[in-house]
Amino acid sequence: MPDPTSQTQDSEQERTFPATAETSGTTRLSRTESETEGAHLQRVADELSGSGEERIAQLRAMLSGRYMPERIAAARDLGGIGSLKAVQILRDMLSSSDESAWKLAIHGLRTGGSREGWLCLEGVAQDDAKRLASSNSDTSLRRIMAMGRTKMMDRLFRAADGHSRSISGDVAKQFSIDAIATLPPLHKSVMELRLGLGSSDGSSATPSATAKSLGIGLNEVRTLELEGWQSIHTPIDVDSE
Repeated sequence: MPDPTSQTQDSEQERTFPATAETSGTTRLSRTESETEGAHLQRVADELSGSGEERIAQLRAMLSGRYMPERIAAARDLGGIGSLKAVQILRDMLSSSDESAWKLAIHGLRTGGSREGWLCLEGVAQDDAKRLASSNSDTSLRRIMAMGRTKMMDRLFRAADGHSRSISGDVAKQFSIDAIATLPPLHKSVMELRLGLGSSDGSSATPSATAKSLGIGLNEVRTLELEGWQSIHTPIDVDSE
């Protein structure tokens, strides 16, 4: 897994992550790996003709219903449609101050897997990142964390060493501290040392040094670090009850 504490500046970073919908370079009308040729042609036709609006209207109405499983299904289906109109509905929810609404939107955009959906998540994550320096940043922090791994989250972790040209080192470091604080105590201790959050110069401890400092085995350090990243990168689970 890439090390978010890399000292390389954002503009010069050469480390890459596995290609995903938001980084693959495809457009919203491109055929996805999961689509058959027929399904792709139908989606393109619907997008260009504006058809499917009745279905989108039905799903939008379902989102305001009282039955939570139905609302979750509606968000998922809107994300799967992936049209501009469907994604805009989810974006409005994602940008709102209603936590239950933006959690549903994250679920729909994540499970839908469309490029437009990924771009929507990244756009809102960037907007939230700009608000992290404000005194009222709690919602932005929780929403970024709830989205799971995004390119913006990766940038924030990498900028904690103060070498980013576009992200304040103090803001990025505080984000990293707040993110790590969501983990169980031992996971938190491992991540703090590995990310250098407790050192005066921001230097990260090696796995061996971390193991020695905490009095645990090297393999346990590696396991705890992996579990920590998995927890941070996992999108929030929507409660169906």
